Amino acid sequence: MIGPFCILGHVIWNIIGFVCVGGVSATTNGRFDMPHKNQWILVADGGRAHVISVHHDAEGRHLETVHEMIADNRSSSEIASDKPGRGFANPGGNQQRHAMPPSTDPHDHAQVEFVDDVMSYLTAKRNDGKFDNLIVVAPPKIMGEVRQKMSKAVELTLEGEITKDLTKLPLKDLPEHLSGTGGWL
Repeated sequence: MIGPFCILGHVIWNIIGFVCVGGVSATTNGRFDMPHKNQWILVADGGRAHVISVHHDAEGRHLETVHEMIADNRSSSEIASDKPGRGFANPGGNQQRHAMPPSTDPHDHAQVEFVDDVMSYLTAKRNDGKFDNLIVVAPPKIMGEVRQKMSKAVELTLEGEITKDLTKLPLKDLPEHLSGTGGWL
């Protein structure tokens, strides 16, 4: 027999995190062990991004690459083809010219632009209703850029973040690195 508390808990499980199994209530810390519909995983670093879709069926979980992005990975000297500007320093009346250092590293700037492109792609796909749930996997520096560039629409779908660089990991090995992450997969 299922008591009234369990019926109420079952009805509002997604609000307060209760689930009833066999008439016994248990807390799941706001997560329910059901597969997410339209779940995507973004695995990115400063030069590569893999957007992966998670599908569940009777045979289990399947990962499928939806989109891959690869940035132009040239060195800073190749990106900034111009010579640095020249400036005059006047310490003690000495008129010497010095090369001005660039205000930002061209390679770092290219990474920021790449993250911006990835976030624009995700925002467009979210606005098209392609995914409802997102997990982001990125190294700490890139994760910070992702957080800054993330639109409100994408932020509302964010289920979790993992600060690791898993971009070089084969797709088949990804689930073992994400298992135990609160039912994300």
